[in-house]
Amino acid sequence: MVQSFNFTFKALKNTKGFIVSMIIMPIFMILLVSITLAYSKVPTVAYIGEKAPNVTNIKMMKIEEKEKDYFLGISQGTLVIKTNSEGEVEKYYSSIENNPLIPLIENADKNTKAFTERPNINYSIGTMLFKLLTAAGLLATVLIQEKGNGIILRVKNSKTKLSTYILGKSLAIMFVYEIATLAILMFYKFANYDFGKSNVVDLGIIFTIALLISTGIYIFVAGLIKNEGLIWGISSGIIFPLGICSGILFPIEYMPEWMKAIAHISPLYYLQISVINGKIEVLPICFMLMASFLLTMVGIKQLAKQE
Repeated sequence: MVQSFNFTFKALKNTKGFIVSMIIMPIFMILLVSITLAYSKVPTVAYIGEKAPNVTNIKMMKIEEKEKDYFLGISQGTLVIKTNSEGEVEKYYSSIENNPLIPLIENADKNTKAFTERPNINYSIGTMLFKLLTAAGLLATVLIQEKGNGIILRVKNSKTKLSTYILGKSLAIMFVYEIATLAILMFYKFANYDFGKSNVVDLGIIFTIALLISTGIYIFVAGLIKNEGLIWGISSGIIFPLGICSGILFPIEYMPEWMKAIAHISPLYYLQISVINGKIEVLPICFMLMASFLLTMVGIKQLAKQE
């Protein structure tokens, strides 16, 4: 197992473009999406003047008076206010009737401290979990290629147990993704993300569980198919739609009920709910880990049948 781990890790590290495509770019993508989605919960109000009023849970954006129509016209916001030197509102400019933001500003406590916005982890966690749940697609690709060129057969005929060989490869690929995950967790921490009811340790556990589930799924897939090109179809045609229903693209609490019903058969749903609630969904996750283990055993048996 140790030799399989070392050899696989060295092979991955020496593969041209691997570090960039499998570690650096996914980190960059996830952080970019994370930053973009993390602020989607907070409405933005533009103000014209020297000082913005202190209003809880509203982001204030300073603009020039000539930019007022542009701000309201591009749907970046629905309200512009004009303030005096004390931050008191002198005039409202709204692009909609009965703007619900106006009462919030009118009833704001003037002694409230200025609102400091923090990105919320709940609005970006789905993207991260989807990436991790499909991470072992790389492992499946390697196993299918080795099945095709006879390496699996040679391993089976040697003194090395096939299960040990595959476990070593799995750990090597998981190790690579754990490095990427650690980098993202560090970013979340030092960028002062709002973890809600969770913390960095909770996220680390959930991310590792996602990798374990992914490993079982894709070892099973590798045992069934002969064309590694089908892996992309499985990831995008099955796991991605389940991810959409589980909150990968927008917060799950805003989804219609029929999407939530579909989400209940997806591992992404329970992993994401665990992060949002700050409490690991023990029974569903234990069931998923057991299912992942069984899929791993079945996948290894299928690989062992190859002649």
